[in-house]
Amino acid sequence: MERNYGRAVFGPSGHDESFAAEGHSLTLEMPEWLKAKGLELFEYSFGRGVRLNGKTAEAIGAEADKYGIEMSVHAPYFINFASPEPEKAENSITYLTSSLKELRHFHGSRCVFHTGAQGTQTRKEAFDRAKFMFGKALEQISAEGLDDLIVCPETMGKGAQIGTVDEIIELCKMGDHVYPCVDFGHVNSLWQGALKTADDFQRIIDSMFDGLGEQKTKNMHVHFSKIQYGAKGEIRHLTFADTVYGPEFEPFAEVIVKNGLTPHILSESAGTQMLDAQTMKNMYEFAKAR
Repeated sequence: MERNYGRAVFGPSGHDESFAAEGHSLTLEMPEWLKAKGLELFEYSFGRGVRLNGKTAEAIGAEADKYGIEMSVHAPYFINFASPEPEKAENSITYLTSSLKELRHFHGSRCVFHTGAQGTQTRKEAFDRAKFMFGKALEQISAEGLDDLIVCPETMGKGAQIGTVDEIIELCKMGDHVYPCVDFGHVNSLWQGALKTADDFQRIIDSMFDGLGEQKTKNMHVHFSKIQYGAKGEIRHLTFADTVYGPEFEPFAEVIVKNGLTPHILSESAGTQMLDAQTMKNMYEFAKAR
């Protein structure tokens, strides 16, 4: 079971540049380093495949426990529950369950995944197929005794990908242990820069409250970074130093405090994840103190 913090908590997704600059290279060193930085979370990516030795994951998990850092994982990017090719869709179930097994080794509780892509199908065909295959994945997760772990379908930043706010809400209705991962940089990219004010963020939170209720909304998983976008959506992740693209975190910090949200918030900035996670935590603390 995951910890109940009773507040928003923050950390980086992946190793950032300052980790190496300060003489570190091993994820085993990450929990102590993050504790010293005043952060609470670390997300390990299996983006290119689940290749970590279980013994190594257990050692990292033990360090995370020692320093009070909660681990989450990101499942492989090539998961595609919407694929019309049966083998690819079935393999996606294996990729997700394999990620959950490693999450268990990490002593973590949350696994983020990308649902899939539309391809040449209609949107309805692709989403219906994704829901069906994700349902099969949930059955397999239960059969393998992994349903005490939380799976988090992520909002996506390109129109060709499955993962609008409404689609993620629908997927999260499929199981008690399915929580939303809202990537606000992705949403902003898909919406062509529309996330600017607290009201803009509040509309998303209201949709979550209406569709999923208080528990899943208040404890949602969040990815946050500024992202360059074009006509088709997301192009590349940026850092908080960027002044052209959004979104800005301050308006969301206001919404977190106003609604009593207690999300897990991971920075996915390009190389400054830890620093930007610290910045977000400071903004949140300032909003709470006002």
